[in-house]
Parts: sequence; structure tokens; C-alpha cells
Amino acid sequence: MVQSVKRTFAILNALGNLKNKSSLAEISEYVDLPPSTVHRLLTTLKDARFVAQEEGTNKYYLGPSLISLGIEASNYLDIRRSAHPILASLATESEEDSYLSMVDGYLGVIIESVAGPHALKIIGPPQSRIPLHAGAARKILLAYQSDEFINDYIGHQLKQVTDKTIIKPYELKEHLKEIKNQGYATSIGEHLVDATGVSAPVFDAMGVLVGGMGIMGPSIRMTPDKYPSLIRSVKKHALELSLSLGYQPSIKY
Repeated sequence: MVQSVKRTFAILNALGNLKNKSSLAEISEYVDLPPSTVHRLLTTLKDARFVAQEEGTNKYYLGPSLISLGIEASNYLDIRRSAHPILASLATESEEDSYLSMVDGYLGVIIESVAGPHALKIIGPPQSRIPLHAGAARKILLAYQSDEFINDYIGHQLKQVTDKTIIKPYELKEHLKEIKNQGYATSIGEHLVDATGVSAPVFDAMGVLVGGMGIMGPSIRMTPDKYPSLIRSVKKHALELSLSLGYQPSIKY
């Protein structure tokens, strides 16, 4: 299986490097593989529209599915680049670690972060993918999904990450409605014990959720009396990123 994947990537790279539409023989020579093997892999790539074939000449070229992937990849890079200075401002103002989270299937992943000034921190595995119902960084992402997505997600077994994680379906659905209504999510010990988080949604120019911006820190420092100011700060910076991506709050999407 690993060998097939490597060969598939080699073929896609060959089509990119050869520039022009290429014959089976040209591709086979470039990747140094038998034509029968290359043809089998090209057929699979054609079915997925990663490769297309010109009528008449039967030559191959990169397909339309790669365009959408390229757009998604560029968006991913653009949002990180746009987010970094705003995350730095949020970390300075809140004095806590700030982050930008995004959906990855049924999981959430932090794709960018900026450290706050305090030495005492809450540290989880870097780039770890966590269930969407565990912690503010992920709940904000889940709350703004479609009803179909949420029902499907809740239909799967909800993992008890800590004893504070909400796993009762009805309770979680009501909690997600509350998050969406108020425009932010909070959590205390739902993903990491003794950790508190606050997160707010980030939207693109079409009003579609693209991520969540927030802060996290030790619960002994992020005490309830600080919640109002921290929530305001998080929402303000999340809106700033949304506006930089073309979001217009005045428009009803």
C-alpha cells in the first residue's frame, strides 16, 4: 500500500514537472516504472479526477480535483498568515496563550498559536487532533456546523476525554445552541484537567465558519471574575480576523 501511494505521488509530480500533456510512455520513462503499473495508477487517478485525459491524443494532464485542493491549501496558508499578528495582539491583551483552530473531519486541530507572557502554561501535544465536543477550541467549531453534521457527529459515540467533557447527546446539543446564540464558547477542564479556554468563531467573506480563535490557560489564573473581559477580547480579535478575510457582519448570509 505504501509503495502504491509513493508511486501515485511520483506520477502526479511527473505530470506537474513535465508541464505539457504527456503520453503513457513519457510518464513511465519519467518515473521509471512499467507502463502497465503507470496505466493502472493513472486510471485510479482519473476516476478521482486528479488526472484527466485528452480525447484524440490520449495524453494525460493534471485534473480539476487538484484545483480545489490547491485553493483550500492556499486558504489554509492565507488564514494562518493573516491570523498571526492578531493572535499576537490577543496574547498580549489577555496575557494568555492564543490559538487558531480549524475542523479536520470530526476533529479539531490548532493550526497557529502565540504564547502569552506567563511561564505557567497548559501544554497539550502539538498539532494534536481532538474530538470536536472537548474544549472551547473545538466546541466553537462544532456549534456552527449544520444540523445534519451535528446530528451525525452526536450519533457516534462521544468520547469522555475528562470527567468534565459533555457526552450526553441532548445536553451537548443544547449547549451547542447556547454557544451559537452567545457567539463564544468556554470550557473548564473538558479537554485538559485544570485548563480553561475561551473561543469565538472566525468567518470568511461568504459568512462561512473557517475557524475558531481563542485563548487557553490554567484555571487558577483564568478565574471567573476575568471571564467578561477575556470573552470581549477574544470576540474582538476573532471579528478582526473575520473582517480581514472579507466578512461583512452587516450582511445577512
